[in-house]
Amino acid sequence: MQQKNATLFILLFLGFISSLNVFGQEIIYGTNNYISYQKGTLPIVISVPHGGQITPNTIPDRTCNSPTTVTDSNTIQLAQEISNSLFQLTGCYPYIIYCNLKRTKIDCNRNISDGACGNPAAVIAWNEFHNFTQTAINSAKNNYTDKAFYIDLHGHGHSIQRLELGYSLSAANYNLSDATLNTSTYISASTIQNLASNNVLNLSHAQLLRGDFALGTLLGDKGFPSVPSKQIPAPGTTAYFSGGYNTELYTNSTMNGVQIECNFDGVRNNATNRKNFADALSPVLVDYLGMHKNTVFSNCNSLSVVDMNGEVITTRLYPNPVAKGEAVVSISGLTEKYTRYFIFNVLGQQVATGNFENEKINLKYSLEKGIYVFELRNSYTSVNFKVFVE
Repeated sequence: MQQKNATLFILLFLGFISSLNVFGQEIIYGTNNYISYQKGTLPIVISVPHGGQITPNTIPDRTCNSPTTVTDSNTIQLAQEISNSLFQLTGCYPYIIYCNLKRTKIDCNRNISDGACGNPAAVIAWNEFHNFTQTAINSAKNNYTDKAFYIDLHGHGHSIQRLELGYSLSAANYNLSDATLNTSTYISASTIQNLASNNVLNLSHAQLLRGDFALGTLLGDKGFPSVPSKQIPAPGTTAYFSGGYNTELYTNSTMNGVQIECNFDGVRNNATNRKNFADALSPVLVDYLGMHKNTVFSNCNSLSVVDMNGEVITTRLYPNPVAKGEAVVSISGLTEKYTRYFIFNVLGQQVATGNFENEKINLKYSLEKGIYVFELRNSYTSVNFKVFVE
């Protein structure tokens, strides 16, 4: 059993299987693992089109229509940190779609002609990326109506180290007055047109772009300068990414979203900064959607886990995250009676075991900060939970 857990972790992190539903997180892989889709239950859908590193010889480098081929370094790792942070904050995961192919081979933020250049394998991957994205958006909208929010996550190489939020408005548009930005011409072009027409605080389009409660302002208050925002209302004459194919494709009168172009220094350049940014962005998103759409994150679906027979079990493990030093962890909603618990670290090594009684795990010693698997067993089956210790 210990070897099985170690194998599952290796498969999960290296992506060697086409579908995995374990520890409450389901990841589906497309053809040749070129695209991966993390199914979620939060009203947040994140796509990562330019962070891949796979360079198969079967797909030639793109040359059609003078392509841009620069990789957005560490954006896949950044999205994974955002996912972990949102899980720790809410107990649920966002939807995330990753393109694992390097941008020299495919661009999933362009139309299919420019993005795949007619190569059959690239066309399949492009379609899988966008089919997964549309599936995720449909699911989020079905569960949260017009409260769902889409993020196309990128990294920029501009000299000014700040976040660039793209609402499909040009840099020059932000030099216009608030009154002009509040006209139908600019609202209808915006990726938050739905929010501008229906938000709890009755804020105008311009206020939602660069007012006190704009997304960029909330991120700036957390120490991550952003444009547009109250602090930086307009990009001025400096380089700025206003949004792209994906945000224009997936935002409309019923779906809000934004392209987030992340600076390298202080956000993407190392693991500590990626985690710090994720830990800032996650509560900002929760607050942003809560204040503007009355979104209730505590109602996201309970975690679903899969037992050894392939049955999906909806349960609740709490507290999760577990505070370092926590003595008791409770698990409710189980459909089987389990008698023993086992705890494994991320390497699949067993670090603790004991009796499971009264739906509680009494920890015999303090677990170090990190990610663990809590496994319950009886004589014929078992069930796993992914647990954070902070």
